[in-house]
Amino acid sequence: MIDKAVSLSEAIARIPGPLPNMIKGMMKNLKVEQVSEDISRAMDEMNKEIVRSSDDPTPRKPWWLEGREKKTAKQRREKHLVTGTISLFSGIGFAIFLYYLTGALVLKLQPDFVAKVPFEIEPVVRILWLVGLMPALSGVGHIIAGLLIRPESSRQIEAAKAAAELSEREPIVRAAPASVTERTTNILERKIREGRES
Repeated sequence: MIDKAVSLSEAIARIPGPLPNMIKGMMKNLKVEQVSEDISRAMDEMNKEIVRSSDDPTPRKPWWLEGREKKTAKQRREKHLVTGTISLFSGIGFAIFLYYLTGALVLKLQPDFVAKVPFEIEPVVRILWLVGLMPALSGVGHIIAGLLIRPESSRQIEAAKAAAELSEREPIVRAAPASVTERTTNILERKIREGRES
């Protein structure tokens, strides 16, 4: 590499004019040792950063899942409705644009080309506006999906929060199950009482 730089600087020195002298001066100021030191320093910093990030005890999610959080029913509903409305109206607008464009389009095709096509070209061009219905129908689907998502009522949310707080505060205490002998004794005592009463 040093040989190439020296031969390049010699080739530039042979060219007459002010530009080669300026480039020659820049090549003289280039120090290979300084560049290699800068590169090694940058590599050391990068290695330190890699070690520091690998020592981090907290588990990380994959990069494709980092920004995703579980959305509530209300957020999902709102997203479907917004996306559907945008898609519906943009599809309708696109269909209207294509309708007027195909109506104003005058085809001047050569007769030999038209004879080679196995179908009529003009009717196909006239119904090309139907392509705009695809995003419109997609929007209708999003709107229907959004309307079918039931947002959680505030009572359900409050009850879930209260149950979570209660379970955090008080440990669940369950009564010990009665032993088999206690249960049998209770049944026998009841039958004896019923027998005395009858």
